[in-house]
Amino acid sequence: MFLESKDRIEFFFNDYLLDNLTVVNFGHERCLPNHSFGPQVRDYFVLHYILNGQGTFKTDDTIYSLKRGSFFLISPTDTEPIYQADEVDPWEYIWFGLEGDSVEKILEELGYSEQNRVGKLQNFRELHGEIDTLIHSSFLSIANPLQIQGKLISLFAFLSMDGQNPSLSQSISQSQKYIDQFTHFIRQNYWKEKLSIQQIADNLDLNNSYLSKIIGNHFGQTPLEYLIRFRMIKARFLIENTDHTVSSIAKAVGYSNPLSFSRAYKRVYGHSPRNTPSKDKTNVNPISNKHQT
Repeated sequence: MFLESKDRIEFFFNDYLLDNLTVVNFGHERCLPNHSFGPQVRDYFVLHYILNGQGTFKTDDTIYSLKRGSFFLISPTDTEPIYQADEVDPWEYIWFGLEGDSVEKILEELGYSEQNRVGKLQNFRELHGEIDTLIHSSFLSIANPLQIQGKLISLFAFLSMDGQNPSLSQSISQSQKYIDQFTHFIRQNYWKEKLSIQQIADNLDLNNSYLSKIIGNHFGQTPLEYLIRFRMIKARFLIENTDHTVSSIAKAVGYSNPLSFSRAYKRVYGHSPRNTPSKDKTNVNPISNKHQT
């Protein structure tokens, strides 16, 4: 579907054409002063690139001030990402929603990682020319989905980093590597009913106490609390965006007992799953739920 207004365009796909790398959606927006978005959980990556203006991006209790030429990458592991346009000089940006079996590997090859998700590109002048040609032409409204995805993937390739970004040269501590492995393992296995912190520690070849220490220092919560919260975030997304029963959603996030799931959900959100308001479901196509601003 293609949406367009004076200050915003967005294209999002009803069918996936590629399994390894899919552009879920693409958009361009000139934001109003103080326009903000989030927090919202996503099950795919979203890469924003700032064309003009400035604003802030907040994730993991860190706030970044960004402006023209900067990027920020939102990961499925993020729990409460928020970004907001400046009051005086609001930003204009494009975004790519990305998912597929090879997305993480492709992002790494382009220079992005958990430690390098905010920064500034060096080749932004060439990139701006490509973007300007795309968003000020009729291509998005007249081309077929395969042509559009091909063009967007080509444009995405311009967003590679050349190694001059300061954060690329920073060394990563061993504990940070374990933290990244921990969050990645949970993202891949949270749905397993018998998943335990001991199992995670064993998989990472770590002592349980050491794992608890580094996760506690980094996130301010125990590994088990992190796992439960991650499961509840996934559950809330399903509750708000699908018509699945509470029982089926409980199983989808690793709970065989719906009552245990409901209790955990209430501890996190303060109300039961059944009292969570659902979003508009007039369009039942799941791709439509990936629409973002």
